[in-house]
Amino acid sequence: MTERKNKLDAVGKVARIMNLLCSSQHNLSIRDIERETDIPRSTVHRFLASLEEQEWIYRDIETDQYRPGIKFFLLHRNVSFYDELIRISDPVMRSLVEKTSKTSIMSVMEGKEGLCIHTVEPTMSVKFVAHKGMKIPLQSGATGKILLAYCRKEAREKILHKSGYEKAAQLRKDIDEIRLRGYAISKEEWIEHAGDISVPLFDSKGSFVAQLGIAGLATSFDGREEELLEDLQEAARKIGQSL
Repeated sequence: MTERKNKLDAVGKVARIMNLLCSSQHNLSIRDIERETDIPRSTVHRFLASLEEQEWIYRDIETDQYRPGIKFFLLHRNVSFYDELIRISDPVMRSLVEKTSKTSIMSVMEGKEGLCIHTVEPTMSVKFVAHKGMKIPLQSGATGKILLAYCRKEAREKILHKSGYEKAAQLRKDIDEIRLRGYAISKEEWIEHAGDISVPLFDSKGSFVAQLGIAGLATSFDGREEELLEDLQEAARKIGQSL
């Protein structure tokens, strides 16, 4: 009976923490959560560590604050934590799609993974199909490599450390080249017959916010890389000026 009561008590505390995080308009520190829930700090810390490990919450490494994570996003994909970014970006992305006839993709780093938060597809029948909530591989393809190249150094090093020595060495070389150029181009690295071009999206203060890219049949990029890159970079500038 006591064991069952303890389990129910733990579930209740986790529910209170998640309810608080989901209802908050901003990220919360451990102290904030302790104050609002009346749960002891050591207990809050233990539950947060477990929830973060399972990707139900996300910890901002720089501020050490928390918000709901990738699994909550995928479970409630119609309720986006990036509504304002998507609202600002959508008309620019639609214009980009009309100009390039490519699928436009926006993704962000969420914990240790990339997460697609918005896509706009061309009306043509043969196209690259992406969807909101899709996980983005960080070690292959221009989309993921932009996220890896511009995410926080601490997060990047953890990901590279788990890649193995040889893979990490190649990724470091790719990242250095991407950061030097300011963009990434790939063909059939991520998905067979698909190509993509991606750039980092910065806000008006110069902080990295998201990845912005276009994707389509690999052969459709041949000879058009420079033109398409210019269109993409212009779209990123327009969005960034409004952030």
